[in-house]
Amino acid sequence: MRNPLSAIKSSVGLIQSLLHTKHPTDSVPHYNIEQHDYQMVNELLNDMHNTVDSANETINLLLTSIDQNRIPTSTFKMYSASDIAQHAIHSFSYKNPLDRLAINIQIENDFRFLGSDILLKYAFYNLFKNAFYYQNNEIFRINICMTRQGKWNQITVKDNGVGIAKENLQDIFKDFYTHGKHGGYGLGLPFCRRIMEAFGGRIECTSSVGQWTEFTLSFPTESSTEMRKLKEELVIEKSLLYIGTMDHVLLQLKKQAQQMGFHLEAVTLTEALKRKEFEFEFDVIMVDLNQIDRQWDLLTVLESQLHFSEAQINYIYDASGQYPIHVERHLSVYPLEREPLLDDSSSILYQLFFEPAEEIEADRNVIPFKQERTEKCILIVDDNHSVRNLTAILLEKQGYHVLQASNGQEALGTMEAHEVDLILMDIEMPVLDGIETTSTIRSSQKPYRHIPILGHTGDTNTPTLKRIRNSGMNDYIIKPADTDNLLDKLANWI
Repeated sequence: MRNPLSAIKSSVGLIQSLLHTKHPTDSVPHYNIEQHDYQMVNELLNDMHNTVDSANETINLLLTSIDQNRIPTSTFKMYSASDIAQHAIHSFSYKNPLDRLAINIQIENDFRFLGSDILLKYAFYNLFKNAFYYQNNEIFRINICMTRQGKWNQITVKDNGVGIAKENLQDIFKDFYTHGKHGGYGLGLPFCRRIMEAFGGRIECTSSVGQWTEFTLSFPTESSTEMRKLKEELVIEKSLLYIGTMDHVLLQLKKQAQQMGFHLEAVTLTEALKRKEFEFEFDVIMVDLNQIDRQWDLLTVLESQLHFSEAQINYIYDASGQYPIHVERHLSVYPLEREPLLDDSSSILYQLFFEPAEEIEADRNVIPFKQERTEKCILIVDDNHSVRNLTAILLEKQGYHVLQASNGQEALGTMEAHEVDLILMDIEMPVLDGIETTSTIRSSQKPYRHIPILGHTGDTNTPTLKRIRNSGMNDYIIKPADTDNLLDKLANWI
């Protein structure tokens, strides 16, 4: 790993030399960068990104090759076969740059397979290496063709090398078998066979001595029984974390976890915030925006904890809702509409588990964001018209937005249509009094059930004050309240 790490170190040093230039007359450090230097910085950053990707791929291949008998399947996703093939051709380590011209690819039928991009590239690398080793022709060629044969998608890799004798073909996929090759261990082709079997497919070889050798890699089609069985086998290794409270979505996820076999954990937002960063290592994390309970500031804290998770993070939303959130711009969040999730949860879960993140809708703007209000909203609930109006005038002069309702039933309707920050609630009212209204709010499953409610009463008797406390009100104000006392009480709760 010395070469890629040295490349990164050199790139960083050059970027620093470009950026650390300031005008000597500036009292406050001020940095300028020329256009050509700016372009060079971008090129360097791209090179660093590619170098890191290459280093990570090398590490993954090394770790995978430690245990030749076990193919890691937990990271299997759906990939384009042509993308992987062309990347393998581009990234193969050629001994001679002109060797790259020997490989030709013909794509008659591109297809997607369920597996590992790294492992399929490993298989291509092995086939290329063997083909170049056994070439015996000055006009050496390796032809790759992608086709479909019946219910199988196929990739053939054919070369015009020395060929393989018929009596040896049955042995080439056996461990430690080599033929006329120095420095090999006979593990490459057996590992390729294990890779293809893990993909739900197979690898076969035909050859004519002195003329050609052809390897055929067969993959199940997406609609095949083999693909369905493969997904059913692999889904039991998947894990999902749901952040929210008991809800129809969670009930549906529990049902699917039982049927499909994946691991499901459910925690509230408060419980999630107590977790360490390493405790968010799941394949999928779902955050139900309908279950935040107006604790939007806590969602911001949660986002900071999710930065190091490799999970695909989904925000569940209602198309008819509004959410006063600003998703951290460096966090990859994938919106997930609530109703389709409930209606077709099985298909969506398979998609989330097996589709690469870049293939899934990631436009966070589809979430209906709510415009921030610069003023707090107070709902005054009182059957006395004069009291309501006088209190409203006082509060509006303090910069509050004020809504009014003459009884508890009107108040509930107002809260369905408007976002309210605090309720000033009279106790004795017709239709639905303050005590009953508060109890209804607190026992509901609405987002406003935790809103601060202050009782507004002229009755100072102990039984009345006890009823106020037992109803779920946060505090109370005795009528008539002087202005300072009223404003102080509001400031304490809003």
